[in-house]
Amino acid sequence: MFLQIALGGLLTFGFITPLPHIITGFAVLVLAIATMAVALASKPSFRPMQGLSVGLVVLIVVQIILGFVTLGSGDAIVAWVHLVNAMAIYGMAVAGTFMAMRWNYMARGR
Repeated sequence: MFLQIALGGLLTFGFITPLPHIITGFAVLVLAIATMAVALASKPSFRPMQGLSVGLVVLIVVQIILGFVTLGSGDAIVAWVHLVNAMAIYGMAVAGTFMAMRWNYMARGR
């Protein structure tokens, strides 16, 4: 996730082409979908983790759409929304990490 933010910055300032940022973005989406599948299929279920994982996938799909709109139009406002959405995704990923640690701790306690 942090790599994706760094690549976005390098792209913004013209140090790289869009391709590495796009490829990494789709890799992040695949990992988020896999995480969501595990969270939804796990027993016992942990509803907060399920909701967070679904929300993360939705935000990443929105992020990809915003990225292609920004790439096609160069609109600064859409680019800022893309950045703010990236920060929300990063926050959700960090929250999900701590939530997974708590889920693991609760599962061991049973």
